Amino acid sequence: MAMLLLPLQIYLYCKQIVNEQKSINNSGKPLKCKCWYLRDSCVRPFHFLILILTAVFINSPVQAADLEAADKKWQQTLRDGVDALDTNRYWIAEPTLKSAVVEAGKFGIEDLRLAKSLGELGRLYTIRGRFDLAEPLLEEELHIKQEVLDEEGDQLVPAMGSMIKFYVNHGTKEKAEPLTNQMLEIVEGKIRETSNKPKTNVSKVDGKIVLEAWAGVAAQTAREPLLEWAITCDSVANAYFAEKKFDIAERLYKAALEVKETVYGKTHLSLANSYDSLGGLALAKNDLFTAESHLRDAYEMSSKILGKSNPVVYGRLDKLAKCLILAGKRAEAEQIYVAAQSLWKNAPSKTGDDIRACYALGNLYCEDKNYVAAEPLLKKAMVSAEEFYGPSSQSVVPYIQRYAYVLYYLGRKPESDEFKARASVINGGDFIAENSKASTESGSDAKILNKGL
Repeated sequence: MAMLLLPLQIYLYCKQIVNEQKSINNSGKPLKCKCWYLRDSCVRPFHFLILILTAVFINSPVQAADLEAADKKWQQTLRDGVDALDTNRYWIAEPTLKSAVVEAGKFGIEDLRLAKSLGELGRLYTIRGRFDLAEPLLEEELHIKQEVLDEEGDQLVPAMGSMIKFYVNHGTKEKAEPLTNQMLEIVEGKIRETSNKPKTNVSKVDGKIVLEAWAGVAAQTAREPLLEWAITCDSVANAYFAEKKFDIAERLYKAALEVKETVYGKTHLSLANSYDSLGGLALAKNDLFTAESHLRDAYEMSSKILGKSNPVVYGRLDKLAKCLILAGKRAEAEQIYVAAQSLWKNAPSKTGDDIRACYALGNLYCEDKNYVAAEPLLKKAMVSAEEFYGPSSQSVVPYIQRYAYVLYYLGRKPESDEFKARASVINGGDFIAENSKASTESGSDAKILNKGL
């Protein structure tokens, strides 16, 4: 690329910009620079390219007559680069996306086309695991958006969220929380702003007074950005949750919940998703009281909207029951699992939830050493699992092992040994041994045997 073959004077000019921490706009007025590539005194290869763009194009804007042609060229170059990236042709994507950055630079350093180009190049480096190169590009993408878009701009929160997730997962982790706090100031500020407005809209339908949340009756264009904010907060919270940073994850989950309540009211399925996330977070913190409350809300709201036999609903029922077991409320957990046995009377679950529900109840009885009650349930679960997964599938191994375990304690050792041997064959000889003298507590065995379910 000819642009890379620079005369010495351009290099010295770029270094001068770095040292002075300033840039000059078209009118000659000094402009305080906030960009990473002008703050950083260490000129890396691609930073140097951006410095070139600044030096070459800041005083040479594209003429109005050439704007359309320049824009078309940029769009085509970017499209070619993104297509190469999405089809894993990285050797083509990298130089093409760099060319897109050069083309975008013709429109100025605070143009969303440059932000888009930098972001796609940063995405390439992220996919390739070159996080040190990706981070400054993604930072500059965000900076341009912060300059171009107002802080109230609808696109700014999702852009900040993307940068935060990069920091948490791949980048400079200490940069994540300050940016998260900035993002939450915008989101929580909007929530506070709306809380000071009338919360209800009064209208009449068939002579009856109907009260609706203000955002719930807003135009679709006004509602969509708020929903995007909620999605962003949930996504960033998930990243922090994975890193076991529970406090900031909780704040993000709650912000997302408040946004959803503002838009949808208090009975929408998306709220159930938030309660489920908060319940899982409380479980991770071993706050069983809070976990039970949130998980119960998630289950009850989901079952009303989706129906109790829905796979999502059973997952939440199971999570609530397991929380109750941890809290020592085994009788209540048993009631939940007993009730679940009737959910698929007419037809088996297409996702195997009926099998898991049967196994869960049998396993609960097994842990309580009620082997007589556990045996028929675990046998039914095992047979159903064989039909669902296939008799030689490794997915049936935990069912076989658990049934063998119960048979042992019922004094049916020969049968138990047969099932153990069968599980061992399916596992390729890798059998989870049980104490032949049956001295191991069933509760600890259950943790081993349930592995993979």
